[in-house]
Amino acid sequence: MTVRRDPIENDELLLPDPVSQRLSTLDEDAVRLALAGGSVVEWNRLSFRTHEDVNQFLRVWGCDLARDSWARERVRYVYNQAVEFLEEHLGLHFAAEVRRPRDVRDAFLRASMRERFSRHAIQYCAILKLVHVINHLEMQELRSQTAVRETDLLDVANARVSEAARLMREEGLPVLAFYGNRKTRPSVIKKLLAKRESTAVTVFDKLRFRIVTETRADIAPSLAWLFRNLIPFPAVIPGESHNTLLSPDELEIDGKPDDEQSALSLVRAMAGQNPDSASGYRVINFVVGLPVRIYDVPGVEVPRHRALLGEVVSVLVELQVVDQESDRRNEAGENRHELYKERQMRRVYERLGRTMPASRSGVDGGGSTS
Repeated sequence: MTVRRDPIENDELLLPDPVSQRLSTLDEDAVRLALAGGSVVEWNRLSFRTHEDVNQFLRVWGCDLARDSWARERVRYVYNQAVEFLEEHLGLHFAAEVRRPRDVRDAFLRASMRERFSRHAIQYCAILKLVHVINHLEMQELRSQTAVRETDLLDVANARVSEAARLMREEGLPVLAFYGNRKTRPSVIKKLLAKRESTAVTVFDKLRFRIVTETRADIAPSLAWLFRNLIPFPAVIPGESHNTLLSPDELEIDGKPDDEQSALSLVRAMAGQNPDSASGYRVINFVVGLPVRIYDVPGVEVPRHRALLGEVVSVLVELQVVDQESDRRNEAGENRHELYKERQMRRVYERLGRTMPASRSGVDGGGSTS
């Protein structure tokens, strides 16, 4: 493999005999969400089938029911908050079994019922939407209560993604390269100057990774693995997904979509691209709020009652996925990175009311995600 000159290196040769695994409906929903850039708050049904499905989902949220004694209390606490808000502030009323299920994991399974119409399934789904919103708010609250530098959180996030890259190789996933880098301060400033929304909050790719698969057909299984093992699918940032690589037909992962929700996702998946990229540039990119354990930061003390706010905070990470052939084409002709940087710099000069000197053309390095 060609060695990349990125600060964070994870390129490795593919292990022999890659694992082939059929995607579940839950996998397909997660992949479509990433490609379409939608929000789980708009969903009317989930796709969990077993308690172990729920356990795995909560585990990537940093809430391991099997390992951590406080985790089950945490899940129940957030669920109760959601029920109370919906009843007290929106005037909704729930059946007793919905208000207080024997096992909160059952709520995920009831919200996934497909066999017949169920009023209770709709109620469970509404509650779980609030669980998602409250969890997001409390991650922000935990971040604000803890004196942690952004650079330290980025270090922890990078370690999590790097570990996932290692596991993908060990399990024989059809991934040829998994590498990333962190934006420098000058690069952030230039990007803000080039963007119409010139505030730091709009820079989503301070930490970014690219995954190169063997073929286009390997993209969906690789994404599904990430959502099972690294990224909880509700962490996809709505409106920040762009797909100029896969066609709507290719997004029908396992036959025709079986409901309006999936069909809408397929239509929305073909999104616009970066204005500085050439028209022939093909890639999938999306942004996630990656959960990272804040107590993995050196010097941060673990509180006595972790059930109140949990252990994780959200770190924005951009992920790009491309197949080997498309990646090769992205480095040729008008797609070349030096031309991308030249177009970006021209926009910076234009916004400053200046004309870019000829000597500035193509001088900046780095990946084409800058």
